[in-house]
Amino acid sequence: MRRASIEETARGIFGPDDQASLQRWTEYWQSSRQRNAQLLKTFQPLVPLDFEGKRVLDIGCGTGGLGELISDRCRLYVGADFHAHVLALAPRSPSVHYLQCSGLQLPFPDRFFDFLFAFDVIEHLVGGFSWQVQFLKEVRRVLKPTGMALFTTPNSWAPYDGHTELYFPHYLPAFLRDRYIGWRNPGFLKEHNTFAEVPLLSPRKLRRALRKSGLAFLHQLPWGLDRKDHRRLFPLRGLLALMGLGWHLHAEFLGLLVHREMRPKLRLKLQKDWHYALHQPSSEPVRDFGSRIDFDKGLFNPQMGAGWFWHERDNGGFRWTGRRAVCYLQSNCPAPFLALHGFSPHANHLEVHVDGLWVGEHRVGKGEEFRLRYLIPFASLQDRIFEVELHCSRTFRSQDAQDERELGIMIFSIGLQRELRSRAKPQSAKA
Repeated sequence: MRRASIEETARGIFGPDDQASLQRWTEYWQSSRQRNAQLLKTFQPLVPLDFEGKRVLDIGCGTGGLGELISDRCRLYVGADFHAHVLALAPRSPSVHYLQCSGLQLPFPDRFFDFLFAFDVIEHLVGGFSWQVQFLKEVRRVLKPTGMALFTTPNSWAPYDGHTELYFPHYLPAFLRDRYIGWRNPGFLKEHNTFAEVPLLSPRKLRRALRKSGLAFLHQLPWGLDRKDHRRLFPLRGLLALMGLGWHLHAEFLGLLVHREMRPKLRLKLQKDWHYALHQPSSEPVRDFGSRIDFDKGLFNPQMGAGWFWHERDNGGFRWTGRRAVCYLQSNCPAPFLALHGFSPHANHLEVHVDGLWVGEHRVGKGEEFRLRYLIPFASLQDRIFEVELHCSRTFRSQDAQDERELGIMIFSIGLQRELRSRAKPQSAKA
């Protein structure tokens, strides 16, 4: 980004003589890429942030720092901002799309975006709480049910205000705030008419706004942690969190917003410690949930639940199940059929359940490879995460006395299909 263009825009706001404001504003927008890179680094340990093939909306994109970082990894990246003079500074390229619009009326269809970014945007809605609720409702509207919004905003309880770079302005009575700011940082009032244009949210107000909009933080606490993790990492503050102060302790709210009703399913995507007995370790990066699990690809897959076991050889391309095995499949398009490919070294009886509903069963012969397809009998099949359970009537133990696993059948792949395909000729498989 050309510094000269930023400086020219800054002079139009602050005038040529306010060197302190000119320098502060120029350095802030020049560091857009670095700030967004740091925020992404903060969010990356929370869930798989896989942008490949996804639609991404960046509200309050400013000078396009985030677009520079991720646009080449997305199916679609759109940067939106209300301020045309800032948006004009964003570098143009074929892989990014920018537009000027209001966050209260986003010009996009319902359920359109997989990821949405709203970094320090909601506190700039000058209409206050009602506008902030409307903004969150728009976030929910354009976000897919399986989507996530990466969200930050300052906590009004924190004594330092980053917008004015002053302590305590928001603690003062309204009639003193602008006088104090005008004395210590007059450049702020040249860009904003009054500090009232920055309606910071308190913990109580943010909770109420989320409740009204139908959104919720994916984690229990609004900075990307559950209470047990907060207690483990920050013992003193974690104790305060258990006493009900978990929402009040940080200078900034930071977390993933999701559709409230989808929160239990989306919490399956939270990063966790994976164990050898249940999950195959891999140096490959963790990918987001997909509609198919193909063990022949050999990639680590966070969609695995309980009851799956790693095979003994590196080139087998399968997983053992126990008596009951659970996995999760995400449907991004109408997918009415569940397809299952496996092999059983002994006679068995397999039952298949989707979201707790029985969808089919199959009697497997000894040494039989099977390819099964079952209709998923739900009215709504798109933008869902399905829990798939496989039940075996029989398990066996390995001849190795130290191997305590109870093994049922071998699975090569399991996934969702939009329509029935012609059955491939079964191939022989070795246990």
